[in-house]
Amino acid sequence: MNFQDVYTLQQALDVAPPPRLNTAQDRAEHAERQRGLLVAQEDERVMAEWRQRHPEDVAYEQGYWARRREEDTQRRRETRLDRRRRKALANAKTDLVAAGGRSFFTKNYDRWLDIWLSTLDDTAEDDNGDDDDSDLE
Repeated sequence: MNFQDVYTLQQALDVAPPPRLNTAQDRAEHAERQRGLLVAQEDERVMAEWRQRHPEDVAYEQGYWARRREEDTQRRRETRLDRRRRKALANAKTDLVAAGGRSFFTKNYDRWLDIWLSTLDDTAEDDNGDDDDSDLE
């Protein structure tokens, strides 16, 4: 605080506003946060101890998640390939119609909408199509 007539710390403390009062609610919230922090720290300690005592469980879990990532990657790859095939088929059918051929799309043909599907998968131009997520680990 900038007062012209204050020269000592005691004088500054005398003119400064009083500190914020801690209410019972403030103390209760602080105590609750402290308990939550202690629980989290103890949980981390126990998990580290468990990992040291049971490395086979850790290896199994890591293997499980690696298999899941591979299955998800394969599923995404197959879905993307199927979507591209359906769009190529729909485009080929519209090319036939544009070239004077007869359309074999009926009014209720559910694959007609496949021509409008996006085949973009947000990959980089230098992407080789391999969806290996190993660089995310």
